[in-house]
Amino acid sequence: MVSEFQKRYLKYIILPIFLIAVMITLFIEGNQLLAAKGLMEIPQEKGISAQLRVKVRNFLLYSKISHLVASVIDNKNYLRRRDLEERVVTFLKGSQFSKLNIDKSSLISDVGYKDGRIYLNLSNKIYKLNVFEHFLVIESLVKLFADISGVEDIQFLISGHKGKLSSHLDIIRPIKIRKDDAKIAIIIDDFGNRAEGTDEILKLKQRITCAIIPFKDDSTEEGEYAQKLGLDVIIHLPMESELDRPNWMGVKPIMTTLSDKEIRLRMEEAIADIPNAIGFNNHTGGKATADKRVMRILLEVAKEKGLIAIDSRTTPKTVVAQVGEDVGVKVLERDIFLDHKKDYGYIREAMLNLTGIAIRYGSAIGIGHVGPHGGNVTALVLKNLLEPIEESGVEFVGISSLINNK
Repeated sequence: MVSEFQKRYLKYIILPIFLIAVMITLFIEGNQLLAAKGLMEIPQEKGISAQLRVKVRNFLLYSKISHLVASVIDNKNYLRRRDLEERVVTFLKGSQFSKLNIDKSSLISDVGYKDGRIYLNLSNKIYKLNVFEHFLVIESLVKLFADISGVEDIQFLISGHKGKLSSHLDIIRPIKIRKDDAKIAIIIDDFGNRAEGTDEILKLKQRITCAIIPFKDDSTEEGEYAQKLGLDVIIHLPMESELDRPNWMGVKPIMTTLSDKEIRLRMEEAIADIPNAIGFNNHTGGKATADKRVMRILLEVAKEKGLIAIDSRTTPKTVVAQVGEDVGVKVLERDIFLDHKKDYGYIREAMLNLTGIAIRYGSAIGIGHVGPHGGNVTALVLKNLLEPIEESGVEFVGISSLINNK
């Protein structure tokens, strides 16, 4: 153990040396962050001069003098930095990134830590990876430090600067560290009428949530079949829209002109028609979901029946979450509509964007459709994309799994 006298002596004698060393390192390119042993390359630089700067930098940061000064003056942060660096080096030597088509040992150039935030400087070689490999790298690193107390988030850099990795994944802002896999819940609306894409969607290996319109010919049967497959079932409740298109709403829609008693009755009838439902979301409903009276009645019934609510957010004027908080009902909200356009490229981009949201925030909710709005095209995109997304470390779950995540 170092005595108090020795600590004082070291501070007065060695501190000036340390400060001079720090000043010198300001002129050494690549010293924005702490360099880990074994991660020696300065991005975009080669040659003798670059190697010399790396050696000088590492000497100043890792020499016995530097270790001694850091251990005395700022022992806690010193140990934290060393732990992070060693963890990254060990991780890159593992099998997690074995399939990447780049030299994984140079994937991370520098590691740093300050005030609960980790800084990871990615090499520009990351741009050589495809979008699924980007998901794998960021998702893996977000979970790497979850067991270290006091660490809150990661600021990713690319070649020493905040940069855009891709249009699908925002790493410019810090990402909160978590221990669990990112989760995606995909709700497929408009079940209940054997619509186009129904069979293809139900054959997917990954879990989805079936939103079934009540009072259709096959509503009850499809709900029972989906439940047998282990899928979450919710009521896709017809509700008044902002557009005057009654044919869109179906049978017994929730209208803002109905009395309190009639609204309650229609909600109870919808629940009786799909008795295995665990919750409900709105079918159209831009006008009804903006009406506090209507939503209070629906959410009070939902609370009585133990149902959750998912706001499809068909209007920016929605009050569902606000009323849900007042009533005491958990309300989840849609992040992305997958098939605004029935186009393979559009739906693919939407699905990739949804994955990026899940990795950034820990979970995300997307809504697609069977029938004319998505149908076979949506089913084909999901068939082709869900497996590679899953391989990047993201989990597909039923909507019930997100009740405590959002």
